[in-house]
Amino acid sequence: MKAEEVSFIFLGNEGIVEVPFFQRGYVWNEDNWGDLLEDLLNRSKNHFLGSLILKQHDPVSGSPKCVSVIDGQQRLTTLSILVKALYDHFSPALKQTGESSLRSVLFYKLSPTAKEFHVKIRHSHVDAGPYEKVIRAGLDGNPQLVIDHGAESQSRILQCYSYFHHRIQEAQDAEREALFNRILDSENKMLVAIDLKNQDNEQAIFDTINSAGVRLSCADTIKNALFQRAVETMGRSRAIELYKTTWEKAFLLDPEALEYWETERQTGRLKRDNIEILLHSIAVIKGFYNPETDTLSDLSDRYKSQIRQVADETQLRALVDEIVRYAEIYRTKIPVTDKSELFNFAEGTRRLLFILDALEISTFHPFILYSFKKYEHDNSTLAKLLLNLEKLVIRRMVVRAETKSYNKLCRELIQSPDSIGKKAAEITNIQLSSGLRGISNKFASLLLFWIELRRRHLDSKRDIKDLKYVYTLEHVMPQKWEEHWSDIPDKKDAKGTKLSSEDAKKDRAEKVYWIGNMTLLTSALNSSLRNYRFEKKVTGEGRKKGMKDYAELDITRDDIIAPFDGGDKTWDEQKIISRTAKLEGEFKTIWGV
Repeated sequence: MKAEEVSFIFLGNEGIVEVPFFQRGYVWNEDNWGDLLEDLLNRSKNHFLGSLILKQHDPVSGSPKCVSVIDGQQRLTTLSILVKALYDHFSPALKQTGESSLRSVLFYKLSPTAKEFHVKIRHSHVDAGPYEKVIRAGLDGNPQLVIDHGAESQSRILQCYSYFHHRIQEAQDAEREALFNRILDSENKMLVAIDLKNQDNEQAIFDTINSAGVRLSCADTIKNALFQRAVETMGRSRAIELYKTTWEKAFLLDPEALEYWETERQTGRLKRDNIEILLHSIAVIKGFYNPETDTLSDLSDRYKSQIRQVADETQLRALVDEIVRYAEIYRTKIPVTDKSELFNFAEGTRRLLFILDALEISTFHPFILYSFKKYEHDNSTLAKLLLNLEKLVIRRMVVRAETKSYNKLCRELIQSPDSIGKKAAEITNIQLSSGLRGISNKFASLLLFWIELRRRHLDSKRDIKDLKYVYTLEHVMPQKWEEHWSDIPDKKDAKGTKLSSEDAKKDRAEKVYWIGNMTLLTSALNSSLRNYRFEKKVTGEGRKKGMKDYAELDITRDDIIAPFDGGDKTWDEQKIISRTAKLEGEFKTIWGV
């Protein structure tokens, strides 16, 4: 290994500068671009932009020399795009004098007399096309780029060029020329190039380099280790073939695939993207990651240890194929949900996944993924397992059982799937009754939404069976009831003894949080109307709409508005007791064991 300070024009001595096929794509964003540009524009400081890890390939007769960028591709790519953006703003005369310098760092030729120039930095994945488009634009008969500054959907490479194009437009010609020259100044040694020899362990060196910029994700680290091992066990060309037919096809095939695997899910206090949840799930299923003792930061190390045990090409292919197969199941069966989607009670699997997303629980994804694969030809068993898991999660939610044991529970379920029904039954009906009589707004909203969908599912007269999860929870008797709901009836305890005024108030305060006092509206009530007496709260006042105007759902219209329209203008503790019992019955029909 040799480390040396170099200027950007060191590229002029290289042939092909290859981003290894298994490296992540280009990920820098506007913050990174802005920091780099501001650093380069500051003439009062020395510009150190970080390190590069490079590994020379063995020379092949008749081919240009080739070097792999083990680390630093984000930095090299960005600098090259900046240089090209500067050049594209030059006058025709300045372009003529600067073209040879540009070509020396961004292009190579197969021979000194060859006419054709090839782009020097060779990307893979979806970045290759956009990068070549940027570097070749306006040269050798290629058209200039059409800039779309607002196109967030375009590739990050094109966004980078668009950013620099916009910033450079604001500069004077002399400033552009000066920056171009400064970047290509042989004395401006702003990088440290670390050249690896064949015997150097590039993965180990890479892992210990604390480079600037966007650090590798857990998934990137695992992928790099996996395909570095592939190169070692089966050779570079066969490893590339394996990569393109498996990993690239599963995770990088198109922008839609990239977006799906990069989409984050809220999991408790953390956000984790789909690919990390997938890899975590596989590690739990295969048993080399223990979620009870290992942390998420250990995941990549557990994979590396597993990968090091791979002895030959057959084992390596089997591991990659297994990951890809689980990825296919995960993407097909575990979609990303949002509030714009319609849900139907009859879709049991989607109901379970929606509930887990709403509760920010991903702990059971290993069991779900395991079940999808193991029972893919046994729909009856699969449906039963997933329904029992839903019952387990919902029942524990209602009684506010701790979730810390879910990691252990998930592993137990993978080892013994049939035990899930017994686990759900550990929450008794007495506990559930108590939980429904003191439930949080979030949990109540979830239950009421699916109870509503079940009613529609069973009602043959109902045309609309599907709903979006876009409703607002409302306490019929308000949480701040004292001013407008002060007429508390006489109450007795279980022994028939009349309650004191203070105890009667406490009883009312408790029943406000019973599920029978809660409903879902299509919009939140005006804040000044929310605490009014029942009649005004239902009908509204002036231009302020009441519950009646937002009563789209059966749980509101049938349970509350219809009796009101029939002449029953009272809402009190007895009504809450009766409606809670009704909803509890519906709850047990859905989630009972």
